[in-house]
Amino acid sequence: MDTVADRVKHLRKQLKLTQTTLGQCAGGISKQAVSQWERGITEPQWEALNALQRACGVNPYWLLHGTAPMLESEHTPSADATPVGPSPPGHPGTCPLAELLDDLSRRLAAADPAVRDEVTRLVLRYLENPPAGARIAKAIELLLGEDENLPPA
Repeated sequence: MDTVADRVKHLRKQLKLTQTTLGQCAGGISKQAVSQWERGITEPQWEALNALQRACGVNPYWLLHGTAPMLESEHTPSADATPVGPSPPGHPGTCPLAELLDDLSRRLAAADPAVRDEVTRLVLRYLENPPAGARIAKAIELLLGEDENLPPA
């Protein structure tokens, strides 16, 4: 499976889902959008990846790059695993991607449209280059500003 399109179709068939059901798992994406993913016309956006991870345990790195197990339940993180992102203050270790993306989504809802576009670009850049995650996370934090719901560092 060389392409995202191949992996989306393989995932759907492995999970025995229709395009409609996979779309529902991906946060309410239409059957037509899933069809476009499978034909390589478009690729899933980070919101859909987040929803698929939560609903089905799909590893977003596998879906986008084919570099990890398809489902997260097949993988137990090792001590030398690359962290998904920075931990929020007061939380040791790394946060699950779904938790980070939920927080990001909440904060983006209140952001200026130009900031949302830039953050989306940075998130996609991170998915292409996880080792740059710390720098990219810092850039996103600077764009979004302080989160008043987090305790001070």
